[in-house]
Order: sequence, then structure tokens, then C-alpha cells
Amino acid sequence: MSSTDECCPHCGAEAAVDSRFDVPGGFCNSCGVVLNAEATQDSEPDEPEIDPDSSTDDEWTVRARDSSEEALINLLTDIDSYSSELRLSDKELDKISERLVEVWERNLFHGRQKEHVAGAVLTIALRELRSPRPAGAIAAALEVERVSLQRTVRKVLRELSTPVEPPLPGQYLPFIQAMLEIDEGAVQQAEHIIDESGPACGDPAVTAAAALYIVGKPLDESITFVRLGRITGTTKETVWRRTKSLRRFQTQ
Repeated sequence: MSSTDECCPHCGAEAAVDSRFDVPGGFCNSCGVVLNAEATQDSEPDEPEIDPDSSTDDEWTVRARDSSEEALINLLTDIDSYSSELRLSDKELDKISERLVEVWERNLFHGRQKEHVAGAVLTIALRELRSPRPAGAIAAALEVERVSLQRTVRKVLRELSTPVEPPLPGQYLPFIQAMLEIDEGAVQQAEHIIDESGPACGDPAVTAAAALYIVGKPLDESITFVRLGRITGTTKETVWRRTKSLRRFQTQ
């Protein structure tokens, strides 16, 4: 017997192609079909079809990249969702998005909660534009702890090696004024109060809130320490103490 270990391309029978006789390509012992040389030249079974759901190394790489990009897009979408609560302008959103992509590409999210890093990036970008938001307000919007957010801000600043000036009380006035929905002229009066008080200790956003309380309360009874505490992410007692301190400077 001189049957070869081949497969018949017609019936698929294994070891069925017999080439004992002077027939080009031989014939199949199983189905009897006479085969030509071309038919038996590559008689190995066809390559198995690749399951589209199977995952090769390349596919995993692509999927990982797609997954990473999707996560970044989700973060950018989340930032957009905070725009109303934090009164973010288009210019501010563009700056935040630019910084967020930079931090993402530098892999600074690795090993950290994404909400903390996103909040830190938002904080830093707004400080660069000199239009900061209170740390408490950002923490509340992102539903993270204020202390953890501030710690992440320091770490991200250190890793970015970005010099960012500490925010001043007056820089918070436009945001708080917008949240209170009082006349823009109140901002100038509040700035005057802040300037008279000299360098402030503690949270500069609270100083801004206290100054606007002094200016705005006679005009709008709805402006309360509770409301300002909620806007700045602090307590009504903290705003009250700072207001009391600013009033002392006014009487001097």
C-alpha cells in the first residue's frame, strides 16, 4: 500500500488518497474520486476560521487602548457635567480638558482614584486661569472628601512641576457672586473690604464669602451664613467667624 497521509478535498476523509496507480494525483479510497495533482498538492485541512470573539495579543492591545480612550472620554464627559454646578465657562472647560489629557497621557491617574485626580486637575486648571472654585465646592460636586482632594492637588502639582500661584480671596468673588445672583457691583465693594483687611488667614474662599455677606446682606435677606457655607463647602460657623473678623477691620 502506498496511500499517503493526506485528506481528500472532496469528502474530507483522512489518509484516503491512494497514489499506487498511474493516475495524476491518485484517487480517494473512500469516495473513489479521481484527483488531479493540483487538488492534492496542498491537501492539508484548511486553516480553521478565526473566531471573531477570540482574542489575540494584538486584539488585546487594541482593546486596552480603546478601553483607555473610552475611560478618558468618560472623564471629560464627567467634567462637562459639573459645568452647571461649578459655573464653568467654555474657556475654563477647554483649559480643564487640556490639562486632563496631559495628566492622563503622563499616567498620573495610575494607582489613584480617578475622581480625586479629576478634581485636582480641575482645581489646578482654574487656578492657572485665576478663576478658582472653592475646594469644598469642587469636592461636593465630585463627591469626594475635601482633605483627600487637597492632598491629591499637592501631589499632582509636584509631579507636573507646574508653578501655580496660591489663589487670592478676590479671585473667588465672581463665582460666589454668580451663585448668590446679586448685582456684579457687589464684587467691587467686597474687593474693597478684602483689601482693607490685609492678608487673610485660612481659606481665601471663606474670606470672599464673608466680604460678600457684608455687602449683600443689606440688599438681600436670602444671603445667609448657611447658604454661603454650602457654596464654599464649609460650615456656617466658619463663614460667621470670618465675617466677624472683617467687620472689626471696618470699624478701625
